[in-house]
Amino acid sequence: MADGTTRGKRRLARFVRELQEKSGLTPEEIAKRIRVSRPTVTRLLAGTHLARWPSLSVILDVLEATPEQKTFLLQMWEVADVDNATVEYAAALPIKYRRFRMDELEAYRERTLDVTHVPGMLQTPAYAEAIAHASHRLIVGDGWDRTAAAERLTRRHLLDREEPFEFHALVDEAALRRMVGGPEVMREQLDFLVESAARPNVTVQVLPFDLGAYGPQPTALLLLLDFPEEDAPCAAYTEEISGLAMLEEQDQVQPLDGIWRDAASVALTPVESVEFIKAVRESLGDR
Repeated sequence: MADGTTRGKRRLARFVRELQEKSGLTPEEIAKRIRVSRPTVTRLLAGTHLARWPSLSVILDVLEATPEQKTFLLQMWEVADVDNATVEYAAALPIKYRRFRMDELEAYRERTLDVTHVPGMLQTPAYAEAIAHASHRLIVGDGWDRTAAAERLTRRHLLDREEPFEFHALVDEAALRRMVGGPEVMREQLDFLVESAARPNVTVQVLPFDLGAYGPQPTALLLLLDFPEEDAPCAAYTEEISGLAMLEEQDQVQPLDGIWRDAASVALTPVESVEFIKAVRESLGDR
């Protein structure tokens, strides 16, 4: 495992430290019990190095982790060393995509700028399935168009969790007018977007065509995750045709954060945006 910290390593370290503090064992005592060097334990607890999988498994046993905790932390270990990677379109939630999903679970706020489609978090099953079906040349595995709908619903549970999770979407007018899946699918999708915008933890702002250019735009998506920990600054993701590029270095993230904020400052207000979406929906007629 490579030395050097990543957000994934720091997150894993935070959970293991909680178990260590509860156990009352010192790093020296843990190292002695499992016959590894003291630095192996201290660097794991500091979030600068990953112990090997067998060592971590034994450490968790020594710290009396529950079976559920152990399974969760070993899954976290698998993605903790992934950094600045490209996330492929997920047919079966590969490691790199799981890294994004785990980051999303840890975040308290998600901000998006969508140019081509309605935000994934707010997609209906039929809309998500239509997008996945259209992306078949980039997706490995059978049946992902159907699985995509369930995956979207799983992500949406974040909006209902007890800990506040904020979702702020900037949506280009092109995404609202692109006829994904046909008129019936779009009517349902736009209705659901209006319904979602009424949630207290969801904000939707539209970037209308009349606005003209509003700064550098990602090909498809700009997504920003904000985390509550002081040592976990904003992480950014940009989606291109080949996948989702993940960025954590702040000299890369800060310009993208600025692009999002600039776009938000010129977008329609949330109230104006809902009225705009309703007008687009009405243009599609009745069922």
